[in-house]
Amino acid sequence: MVRYWVFMGASWMGFASSMVMTLSLLVRMPVDSRNVRWSFAVAYSTLVLTFIVSQPRTHLSLDILVWVAVLAFLWFTISLRPERRAKIAQAICCGHNS
Repeated sequence: MVRYWVFMGASWMGFASSMVMTLSLLVRMPVDSRNVRWSFAVAYSTLVLTFIVSQPRTHLSLDILVWVAVLAFLWFTISLRPERRAKIAQAICCGHNS
């Protein structure tokens, strides 16, 4: 029953933060603004949380720990200067070809 409420809370939090991010971008808020970056981090980390909480036979405490780690990683990465962010994204997605 607790897993269900965590799933529902994460689902709604992800939906709300996605809406905030979209509306912020539509009103031409800068992509590097704290509002856009924070809503991005929350939206994508809660996407991860809803997925892992929906999996059978996992421990809820571990699921929440993974979510916190993903949120921290996203926030750290998007807090970097754009050129550093690009290097990290390239290393993760395309391998390290510099």
